[in-house]
Amino acid sequence: MVPKTVSSVPVASLHGPLGSPQRAPLPDARLLGLLDTWLPAQRWYPVKGLTVHHVPWLSFALTDRCALHLLRVVGEGVDLVIQVPLVLTPAGRLAASGEPASPDAGSGAGSPARTPLPGLVGFVPGPPARPGDPLDAPLAVHDGATHPDLWAAVLGALEPAEGAGAGVPCEHPDLTGARAVGGEQSNSSVILPGVAGGSILKILRTVAIGQHPDVVVPDALARVGWTGVPRPLGWVEASWDAVDVPGRPAGTGSGPGSASGQTAATARTAHLAILSELVTDAQDGFELACAYASQDRSFADLAADLGATLASMHGALRAALPTGPPLEAGWLLGDLRRRAREACAGSAPLARRAPLVEAFLDQVAERLARDDAPPPLLQAIHGDMHLGQALHARGDGWKILDFEGEPLRPVSERTRPDLPLRDVAGIVRSLDYAAAVGGARSPRWTTTARTAFVEGYRRAVGEDDGTAGLSVATTEALLRALVLDKALYEVVYESRNRPAWEPIPLTAVDRLLGGR
Repeated sequence: MVPKTVSSVPVASLHGPLGSPQRAPLPDARLLGLLDTWLPAQRWYPVKGLTVHHVPWLSFALTDRCALHLLRVVGEGVDLVIQVPLVLTPAGRLAASGEPASPDAGSGAGSPARTPLPGLVGFVPGPPARPGDPLDAPLAVHDGATHPDLWAAVLGALEPAEGAGAGVPCEHPDLTGARAVGGEQSNSSVILPGVAGGSILKILRTVAIGQHPDVVVPDALARVGWTGVPRPLGWVEASWDAVDVPGRPAGTGSGPGSASGQTAATARTAHLAILSELVTDAQDGFELACAYASQDRSFADLAADLGATLASMHGALRAALPTGPPLEAGWLLGDLRRRAREACAGSAPLARRAPLVEAFLDQVAERLARDDAPPPLLQAIHGDMHLGQALHARGDGWKILDFEGEPLRPVSERTRPDLPLRDVAGIVRSLDYAAAVGGARSPRWTTTARTAFVEGYRRAVGEDDGTAGLSVATTEALLRALVLDKALYEVVYESRNRPAWEPIPLTAVDRLLGGR
């Protein structure tokens, strides 16, 4: 472990072979102003549509040009930590690629004259050559998640997982064929065919204070021999020795530490990046389902296989991690009601449906009260299960990935034991999305795939289910309640991020409330 001193109260470090200590200044006013404009337009930005401001918190220098910046996103009811990796290069270097060497006169920092290079955020004045000198030539600011220099620096900072083998960390990584993953991503990932026999680097964007579930859970599954998860190879973990979050009174327990269920005094670590083995010749589960839907090809067989894989994963999680207490119906219904009311408060269409939502949950409560079977044990689950979290490889079946849970939930919620049916509900909702996005012409595509998936799950779990002992009717009522919970969350999410997609979950809400 090599100490990293930042220009803030905490003394911070990154675990791993980083070389000599380097000072990492926090973003200055010019750079922060550039980020204030750029951040809300990014797909992964977690709080679109809310009034917030960005507060520099911790910064880590990987090289003289590459840095990892942690910013607090603060507003009414919001206090999150996001990671913004940046690469700063002399703006003149862009001229060789036909790009502007500096901003147009009068356009201001961050406004390049022509179409910028991929990952180019903008420009800021460079530091003076000597104290008292005028500012030097402009620097180009790149999103580090798209820049090979940052990829190499992060790979060199990895702390290897047990049994990762040679090549982790990677002092001189082979970046041949490396590419950033596009599309709808809540984090930023890079495919690395030449690193560690083929790997994928995930740079986390919404930072969880404490142990990240996408490190802890796959590592635990790999240790018990479950092969349905890509094996973790290493990670970058930060730590700091400050007792309280900057800008907060000592001992209040507020700020980003408490958002994860831990006070800043007890949570002093965070994972920033994860390297995992690459699943080759695999298709994204959502893209695969959309392709089948667009051709009106039955997805039933693949859906049934996915149900069996999910059931196998839940069994492995019970072996790999401690189980929780028995389900308390009052806790579950209270949690569902709280989340439903929050969703209705954040969406005008849902607000009009709030009485129907309450009545639906009343019926679920009555169903649970009539079932006298022993309550099932809660356990570790995936937490944000959908088709995009699964890869299908020919000859190797389904692989499950991305165990971080819903990024906007506190880590304490994401990692607490829960009902396995919550993951089942996630796939049910994702099949609905695949039908809509893929343009399935018949509603039977969805119902057939959904039925096959649920039946495949039930057959695989048998009597070893997390809801074993409950009647079929009660289990079905629980599943419908969790599907509704997911759909309500999706309505709010889509209204803030992809308004054109809002009708997809809203239609599902109406279908469930109508008893269909």
